[in-house]
Amino acid sequence: MKDLPFKAVAVDVDGTFVNDEKKYDHEMFGEILYRLHKHGAHFIIASGRPAGRLEADFGDFTDSVDFVADNGAVLVRDGKIIRTTTFSKKCILSLVDYLHLRYPGAVQSTLISGVKHSYFLKSTPAQFKRSHHYFYPNSIEVDDFNQIPEDDQYTKVTVDYPSKVRRELEYGFNSRSVEKIHVTTSGWNYMDIIPYNVNKANGLKEFLAYLDVSRTQLIAFGDGENDIEMLKLAGLSYAMENGQDSVKKMAKFIAPSNNDNGVFKVLTKYLNEAQIE
Repeated sequence: MKDLPFKAVAVDVDGTFVNDEKKYDHEMFGEILYRLHKHGAHFIIASGRPAGRLEADFGDFTDSVDFVADNGAVLVRDGKIIRTTTFSKKCILSLVDYLHLRYPGAVQSTLISGVKHSYFLKSTPAQFKRSHHYFYPNSIEVDDFNQIPEDDQYTKVTVDYPSKVRRELEYGFNSRSVEKIHVTTSGWNYMDIIPYNVNKANGLKEFLAYLDVSRTQLIAFGDGENDIEMLKLAGLSYAMENGQDSVKKMAKFIAPSNNDNGVFKVLTKYLNEAQIE
């Protein structure tokens, strides 16, 4: 019997763990989790999805997995939020003003994510609302973003605008703001704006320290730009076959696509080689 070459698993969700219909095989996942836990290995979901959506997605397994949500802005362990990295409301409104100034029309397709709720403008196009309702079912519509409450914790801003401007947006806003932003994308046209120095890798570092697991003992799977820091952190890094070319170039290995149970196939291979049932 051999040991697994890792003690923690980190997986992105969309384009990686779930198929294009946003589904995964619950029975197969349960079997893999059981075998991983017999080896003492931990399982961490690292996603741009909010914590509430992840808890619904993995409700059968919340006692067996941890979450790095909102691209690292929210960490959940044992079903409880253990850390949030947030924007002030003042920073959010300053960012909205900057978007109005530099990227006309962007604010109309903007979603502000809070820990309690998420917020759209009432004037936001219906298609944008529909496409995000699955991920943010607890959303509230407001006439103006000045109406977002003082007592929520704001973790992310999602903007439907060509992501090619993300570097320009990040530099331009940061040059005039005390609170800094980081702009990333999961591979779609949407930009995710999160607090500076927040990413999946930094969230994972906190879990690895708690679990007493080194980065060389981490295996990670991803497909998009917001997975790059996580894949660089891991001792074993897998880009999905369906992933962005830039991600596949920097990962150490390629896994079968998300529609071909790529994550499960790679983990099963390692488990079978470890010869434990």
